[in-house]
Amino acid sequence: MYQIAIVIFDDFTDIDFFLLRDILGRSQSDWTVKVLGTKSSHRSSLGMVVKTDGHLSEMSQSDAVLFSSGYRGVPAALKDPEFMDSLHLDPDKQLIGSICAGAFFLARLGLLDGQPATTHPDAKTALEAEGIQVLDKPLVVNGNIATAGGCLSQMYLTGWLAERFYGVEKRREIHRQLIPAGQKEVFEVLISQSIADA
Repeated sequence: MYQIAIVIFDDFTDIDFFLLRDILGRSQSDWTVKVLGTKSSHRSSLGMVVKTDGHLSEMSQSDAVLFSSGYRGVPAALKDPEFMDSLHLDPDKQLIGSICAGAFFLARLGLLDGQPATTHPDAKTALEAEGIQVLDKPLVVNGNIATAGGCLSQMYLTGWLAERFYGVEKRREIHRQLIPAGQKEVFEVLISQSIADA
């Protein structure tokens, strides 16, 4: 069974975490999901408190590591020595992804050097200032590293992850309850094409 880690911090963006956690939580038999942080709980930008399942140092044991976002939380975490010193990733062995401004962590770790990426449109200029080529795409994949831009692009990020682990049918399974009524075919084309174009 695969193990997926979702990284959070204080002032994380609610939808970027909760939607990611909900989508991945729809599979109980193929992977486990752990929420990791530097504290026993972290408070979201809207005041929701989320208990963590372990410390960031445990991410090296995960098959996949996904970084949440937060327009206030990300800059603060980037300046936090404990947070940054705990980020130990192996892109040769792990699938690594980010949603929106979570891409700044990957950039700071050098995982985006020489590679294009994406992020939330509001964060594009700042990520470019880090020396990263930012594409106006919902999902950009380079080997085992994926960046997603915009909260709803989590459909593509989680779809990419599910397909890498188990294939297209697993992706359809975890997304099935999320698709608006009457739009199954529309979203199938949109999701499959976005992943293929990444």
